[in-house]
Amino acid sequence: MDSKILKLIIVFLFVSLLCKAETHIQNDTIQSGEDFYLYPTPSEIFEVIDREKLSFNKNLLNPVDNEQKYILSKEKYLNLGVFIADLAYCTLFSRKSISKDYYEAISNLCGCLLISSDLKGCLSNEIEKNIENVDSVYKTINIYYNDIMQELTANNSNSVMFIITTGAYIESFYIVLNLVNEYSEENVLLQKIANEKYALHNLHRFSKRFTDDPNITDVIRYQEEVLKIFDSFVVEEGTKRSFEISKSGKIKFTGGPKIIMNKGQFENLKKTVEKIRNEIIN
Repeated sequence: MDSKILKLIIVFLFVSLLCKAETHIQNDTIQSGEDFYLYPTPSEIFEVIDREKLSFNKNLLNPVDNEQKYILSKEKYLNLGVFIADLAYCTLFSRKSISKDYYEAISNLCGCLLISSDLKGCLSNEIEKNIENVDSVYKTINIYYNDIMQELTANNSNSVMFIITTGAYIESFYIVLNLVNEYSEENVLLQKIANEKYALHNLHRFSKRFTDDPNITDVIRYQEEVLKIFDSFVVEEGTKRSFEISKSGKIKFTGGPKIIMNKGQFENLKKTVEKIRNEIIN
């Protein structure tokens, strides 16, 4: 496997761990009772960027200096997600010096999370020191953020996870949509985004369980603005959606319908995501 993809998968363990509503369910699912729900996986979107050999565009990033101006909790949570997506994008293209800046911004914003002081250390030095060692980086992030998720869950901070996740996906979509120079129904990047429809519906469904948290009100509005466009996409019948659970607890989904966006929908989605993203970072 290409080293870019390996590094990207490692960094997005960060995202997937932040997304867990139940710490024993891995990667792209959350569990409610006996039901498993597909959860968004932005790493897949960025893997497509790598396969398509697209170039790095620093202008698409949220400037790291903005981190200091986020005061309200909602701003911090959303932009923590934004910086996570930016970090993954930088790491994909091996921009080590820029990546370090985003590691530090993420570490700073993690200070706003309801977790113990022992977990509020800076992750950037460990990641930077071991960036060329896949196993070491994997272990560092996996242990660190599993502990964070356990504490957030124990402290009834599940709503925070959904806010962070929303920020990460808005930024992921913003980057990808701005890397598409011209619409084409066959564009694999646009196909990947369209296929996130049901995953985003699940994110929205679980976010709505925490409407008593004032921080999540605008976040749900952002989700609904995007989903309104996703719901206009044409859905062609495909194979039945199914999943398998391995002995290690990992869940693999297969099948499902084909979802298609037309040129007008692409332009509307790009415009809407950019508007939301600018609200978040500014």
